[in-house]
Amino acid sequence: MPQQEQYRQRSYALSREALELIDELGLSANPINYAVFFAYVEKSNEDLVALIDILQSNQRALDDVKCHELYQRFIEPGRVDLLRKTISNDLLKQMSDLIDRISNGKNVITAADLRNATNDLLGVSTPSTAHQSSKQHTDTDQAPVEVTQLLLDLEEMKREAHTDGLTGIANRKAFDESLRDAAMATMEGGECLSILLIDIDHFKRINDTHGHQAGDQVIRTLAKTLQQNVKGRDTTARYGGEEFAVILPATTLSDAMRVAENIRASFAALHLKSINRNEDLGRITASIGVATYQLGEPLSRVIERADQALYLAKENGRNCVMNQNDLLTQPINRAESA
Repeated sequence: MPQQEQYRQRSYALSREALELIDELGLSANPINYAVFFAYVEKSNEDLVALIDILQSNQRALDDVKCHELYQRFIEPGRVDLLRKTISNDLLKQMSDLIDRISNGKNVITAADLRNATNDLLGVSTPSTAHQSSKQHTDTDQAPVEVTQLLLDLEEMKREAHTDGLTGIANRKAFDESLRDAAMATMEGGECLSILLIDIDHFKRINDTHGHQAGDQVIRTLAKTLQQNVKGRDTTARYGGEEFAVILPATTLSDAMRVAENIRASFAALHLKSINRNEDLGRITASIGVATYQLGEPLSRVIERADQALYLAKENGRNCVMNQNDLLTQPINRAESA
């Protein structure tokens, strides 16, 4: 049998197996679920296979939300890598064409030539030709230095894409990725995983009274306080606006409460003056909600519990810490806590 026909028949068999498994689990036969379970039955991703096996062995429900998380964690990165390789090949071709244009028949391409070609490709303005000529070197050993710098620049761009510009800590994108990774490790190792959601109390009043620069100063101060109260594996992130989040791997709910209380007390003890106006900002506090991840649940649920606990802290007078267990005895009223 021709190899192409064998491949086609195997693909059909895997497709049937994936669809049967989707039906057996009571899931929607949508493209995302199909991609996840095709990869599962094909066993093309060991980590994906291991996680689904763990979920099933622990009798954890697999719903469409969980499958979407699996897709984002295991399938989508591969598609992005493929796209990146395609773009990289196109980039190399364009670079080659540009180098041909700038070389003008020369046998040596200098580092300056490569830099100019890169700038041309990226649309970056370059110094005048006369200025360039005074700095050009014919030593081709400089070219690897330029390539190394380009790679370092690309790494820096990647870092910046995951960093909040105001505070220097992780941004929302980095938080989402770190939480997925932490949940994966928790599923495999069986350890606890807790998260904190933190919100600066009466932040609008700070902006209205002392100006946005003072507000930015307070945000940076809270970010620094978070970093001073967490350990190596923990992740601090600016979740949005005046709201922050902390991921605490291998941390029980009670231990997470202690971390949260240390953060709250440290922040409340500070006495701040606005840098631009030298005004006393008064006592500034934060409210904190704490929740612990339940194995196999969608990550959106643990975030929701932490968010509800945060609102409960607002309702209880602010400048306090509440956790998911408090929600069982104290219903929240978001209108009053806003």
